Amino acid sequence: MTQFDLKEHYNRSWVDSINKIESGGIKPDYRIDEPEDDRYGLTLIVRPSLEIRKAVNQVFQQIRIKTPDQYYYPVSDLHLTLLTIVSCQSGFDPEQIRMDEYVSILKPILENTDPFQIEFKGITASTEAIMVCGYPEEDSLNTLRNKIRKAFKGSDLFQTIDKRYTIQTAHMTAMRFSKPVDQLTKFVEQLNSIKHMPFGSDTTQECHLVTNDWYQRADTRRTIETFRF
Repeated sequence: MTQFDLKEHYNRSWVDSINKIESGGIKPDYRIDEPEDDRYGLTLIVRPSLEIRKAVNQVFQQIRIKTPDQYYYPVSDLHLTLLTIVSCQSGFDPEQIRMDEYVSILKPILENTDPFQIEFKGITASTEAIMVCGYPEEDSLNTLRNKIRKAFKGSDLFQTIDKRYTIQTAHMTAMRFSKPVDQLTKFVEQLNSIKHMPFGSDTTQECHLVTNDWYQRADTRRTIETFRF
């Protein structure tokens, strides 16, 4: 997906969602606080620089003051999904798969990848979440994703790549709806005020293979391998 296509995608998602949000048509995730939520998966993630994650967190903490009852990602959990290898699902046990073979497939691809820049600017929305827009340098991110897809198609390892949807964006989820929003008009006004806000540009030099819950929470996330580009 080119830069222009990404911008169009983010804008389309925003336009499609913001009116629904303002009229109360959100889809809260009521499982966020359920201790019995056992959905677990295997994911390649990129962590933008601490500076960028802090900038995102600071802006959304201001939104949190007036809209406190939603789920806001802490700095430790903000991430960009490079590729979901196994989608979060009940019953998935990382101890039951051959993790060293996953690393063996990924290592030669990722360690022969050049670092690339991602600019984080503005936000987009769905009826489930608010996201920071990421714009990778040229088509570097999706080229890398396609190499990984091809490698796994040639293996017999358990994976669910693209089963839920084919990821093409470089967004970073910053807030999820966990219940209906009070004062929707004011909330949407806050979102509009940061619609084009710049959060910074980052050179991506590594990614992480992690086992994780649905929200990438640090206290349940385990890093299997870190790959340097």
